[in-house]
Amino acid sequence: MLRLGKNPDVTVSGRVPDIRPFLAHADVAVAPLRIARGIQNKVLEAMALGRPVVATLEAFEGVRAAPGHDLLVASDPTDMARSIIEILEGRHPHLGMHARLAIERNHCWTHTLQRLDELFPRSARSESARMQSQRMMLSPITAI
Repeated sequence: MLRLGKNPDVTVSGRVPDIRPFLAHADVAVAPLRIARGIQNKVLEAMALGRPVVATLEAFEGVRAAPGHDLLVASDPTDMARSIIEILEGRHPHLGMHARLAIERNHCWTHTLQRLDELFPRSARSESARMQSQRMMLSPITAI
């Protein structure tokens, strides 16, 4: 990865405290993951910011979005390069907007947490919150 930084057209930033400023200025977000476990927040973050996304099948797993409409899914490096070039050439002008809408429709907190509301009735949540509140009142306060 660091070798890419030797290319004058590539900046390797390493770890950053907040990825949003970088994504906000990106023309395309690329998730070339070969191994992925669970839903990839990096893909969701880019889509939420309305960035066009090109992802491998592994990075796309668990993302509730339509390939070809909300983001592009590439099966190999050649397909990924072609998809990136298509975005940079302007052949998918609505991809970022569709990505954002897919996040609003399928990955918003209200929608995601609705399942928890079904699993845990309000009375059980209220009792749990009351007990947690009592524990906090009994806990010593530590300043850091």
